[in-house]
Amino acid sequence: MTTIERRRRTITERAWLGVLWCLIVGAVATGCQRGGERRQEPTAAERAARRDSLEALFNARRWTSADSLGVALREARASGDSVAVAVACRAAAMALQNKQRFAEATQVVQTGIEALRDTPDTILEATLQNTAATGYRRMGALFEASDRLYDALHRVETFSGADSPEGKRMRAFLYNNLGNVYKYLNDGDEAEIFFRRAIVLDEELGNNNGVAMNYSTLGSIYEYRKQNDSALAFYNRALERNIRGGSVTGIAICHNHIGQLLMKHGEMDSALVHHRAAYRVLQGEGEVWNRQRAALSMAWIYLQKNNLEAARRLLDETEVVALRAHSFGHLEETYYCQAEYYRRRGDYRAASDRQARCLDCRDSMARQRDEREVVQNRIRYEREKNDAEVFRLHRRNEAVEANRRLILLSSVLIGSILIVLLVLSVLLIRLQRRRNRELHEMNATKDKFFSIISHDLKNPALAQRNALQALVNDAAELDAESLSHYYAMLLKSADAQVELLYNLLDWARVQTDRIPFTPVTFSLSRVVDDEVSLMHMPIESKSIRLIVDVSDDLCANADRNMVATVLRNLLTNAIKFSHPEGRIAISARQDGAWITVSVADDGVGMSADKLRTLFDAGREQSTRGTRGETGSGLGLVVCKHFVERNGGRLTAHSEESRGTTFHFTLKAK
Repeated sequence: MTTIERRRRTITERAWLGVLWCLIVGAVATGCQRGGERRQEPTAAERAARRDSLEALFNARRWTSADSLGVALREARASGDSVAVAVACRAAAMALQNKQRFAEATQVVQTGIEALRDTPDTILEATLQNTAATGYRRMGALFEASDRLYDALHRVETFSGADSPEGKRMRAFLYNNLGNVYKYLNDGDEAEIFFRRAIVLDEELGNNNGVAMNYSTLGSIYEYRKQNDSALAFYNRALERNIRGGSVTGIAICHNHIGQLLMKHGEMDSALVHHRAAYRVLQGEGEVWNRQRAALSMAWIYLQKNNLEAARRLLDETEVVALRAHSFGHLEETYYCQAEYYRRRGDYRAASDRQARCLDCRDSMARQRDEREVVQNRIRYEREKNDAEVFRLHRRNEAVEANRRLILLSSVLIGSILIVLLVLSVLLIRLQRRRNRELHEMNATKDKFFSIISHDLKNPALAQRNALQALVNDAAELDAESLSHYYAMLLKSADAQVELLYNLLDWARVQTDRIPFTPVTFSLSRVVDDEVSLMHMPIESKSIRLIVDVSDDLCANADRNMVATVLRNLLTNAIKFSHPEGRIAISARQDGAWITVSVADDGVGMSADKLRTLFDAGREQSTRGTRGETGSGLGLVVCKHFVERNGGRLTAHSEESRGTTFHFTLKAK
């Protein structure tokens, strides 16, 4: 490991220590701040009665325009009743969401939350947060949705009426919404946990619509897992519960799910029946989201049936609604279907335009999805649960203020000690892993040397001994052709030894970091010509056709000797693994500030497994050439180091029986 890498690790570890100590100080400050907070909440009965009467009043109104919304909010504010303002905002936000105007809905919800700032009402505030989270989820902003939901869940679980019917109903809503967030993140296991928690609470409350909603989403999870029979069973159970509970929206959702499942099996006619049922049952209702889903599915089926006019009418409708609501999910599907519609009509320019819009919507949705932020919110939720537990214990003993401060100080001290121990443990583990890795590298180097000494040096020496023994024993009987054969054998084994010794020398210098590095500007074509002239004899012996395409005015800025070594090794490899009368091509192209040099052959090539470990010095790479030429694989390791030392990259592409191409980059003049 180099000195620079060691310093970099040291700086990184010190930075982490600094961050951890900042967290300790922050924890102390947060604990002290929370210790001074006091909050007074009205009774659950008073809150519930007030909310029920206001919700009945506002839900009876028609939220069809911005004017009606403004009038209702002004009336609530004029009364000076912050709870009335909050309930009015929630009713208006739900109406806006039904029309897919999610951005406006979230702003209205925020107005309601701010109105409750000085009027603590845990259930109403959680209801508003849940409504806001639904809007963010449907817009694809899953991080914001999860943040709202975990905050609301923490508040509901820690308030005194958490196990009351009102508290259970609110927790069931939040569990369901969190399940939907994880479902959109493709974390089916986590989503199923939340949906089943919601089912337990809804069954206790006798809430058929709530049970149906969770059955429906569980069905979609099993459908994603390809367990279609289980998915269909959940959808049917959900449909039965929705019919029993009289939920028009729930019935439509179930029909949509069943229709989608049938579409996957190619049962388009049956699927169309269910999607049409969903579309019609929501006609005249304020809920637009699921009607849009049904319309998109019907449009796709009509496209498959080549009923283009029916598909166009539905797609025009969904585009208008989705644009107004800034719903990227529906816009993406709408543009995708419109692209298919124009393709079927032969209008490929319009189809390309819709496909581009589809990709833009997909990118917008992807930017809003950050799974790591959701996980961090859950961690924060768990941490805040623990803080709330400490806070409750602390409130029971508020009469003994001195003891409370002592307990808080002790907790912080213990936490600090644990964090320090944890940091020390992490550092020790890292140190041990580093030592193990270095030991493994040393063992790999030792094994490589033993392999070379026992195999690659031994074989050429034995070949020379056998040839000389034959010359000594049969000298009188050998004709000129036999003598030429033995001389060629001696030359071949000597060449193999020389190549191996050069590679060993270069590798040893690389390992000890003693190789000089002198970058200069030089003509790349001259270096190529010099190395090609050295390989004239082996090229001629195999009758290989060599093609050199390097411009005379192409100049590189690098260590000339290192580049020459790289070219020599790559050309030697290409000759070794080329068939007689094969073809080798050397080319160089400049692209901006970089030059890419390529050495390609049409020889034996190599497998994907061998290609993955091609530049690994700890693996045995010795492979015989097409005429039995030997090699240790060290040359390629040296090449990789030399290229990287000059700031470039060495890569290889190969197919068995199709040949191999090596590319390496150098800085241009």
